Amino acid sequence: MRRRGANDFASLLSDAERLAPRPTARFVPQLGTVGPTPPKLRTGMLEASDEVLYTAWCQGDASAGNELATRYGGQLARFFGNKVPDVAEDLTQRTFLACMTAPQELRHSFRALLFGIARKQLLRHFEGRGMLRGEEMMSEISIADLRTTPTQRIAQDEETDLLHRALAALPMDAQIALELRYWRKMSAEEIAEILGLSAAGARTRVHRARALLRERLEALGQGRPMPEMVEP
Repeated sequence: MRRRGANDFASLLSDAERLAPRPTARFVPQLGTVGPTPPKLRTGMLEASDEVLYTAWCQGDASAGNELATRYGGQLARFFGNKVPDVAEDLTQRTFLACMTAPQELRHSFRALLFGIARKQLLRHFEGRGMLRGEEMMSEISIADLRTTPTQRIAQDEETDLLHRALAALPMDAQIALELRYWRKMSAEEIAEILGLSAAGARTRVHRARALLRERLEALGQGRPMPEMVEP
């Protein structure tokens, strides 16, 4: 395994996301038929904040929903793809539709709301299959615990593959906390909203998740040196 510097943990996590399998189909929100967006309006949408677009979407503006899907569809697909790849596209669409059909007040940001809904969709997926019973189990059960068949290596790079295996062995909420912090660069307040914690609780969750990930990496790496885990 290549030796990484003390400040390369965030880079290692970023590499893991970059090399993860991408969804084969692009999510397109099913909001009804809309005509081509005029260039001037399209420019305005590119400049609009997520919050402005979300408000417009909830009021029936399908083009605003399409813009949000363009911004976050790939991120959501990857969020689900490294946990439940066989239903990633379906859960991505369910998450977007839940945003529109049950509008909620934005506490911190649209993406915090979106990934909070995504986490709930993941929980419902496993509950529907009798694999989880209650939200509290997401702090105890890992994706690896729920898998019934060996997973295919997701990268040729040995270090990146090792990290994905270690992440999959974490309790789901620990895995999600690290992904949101290092891949999505979310604040403690945003992570807190998604996981239903206080900001202090979210910081503690990330800290403990990093420590647990290091243990998993060391166990899987059979004593090989691991990178230091520092904040990005």
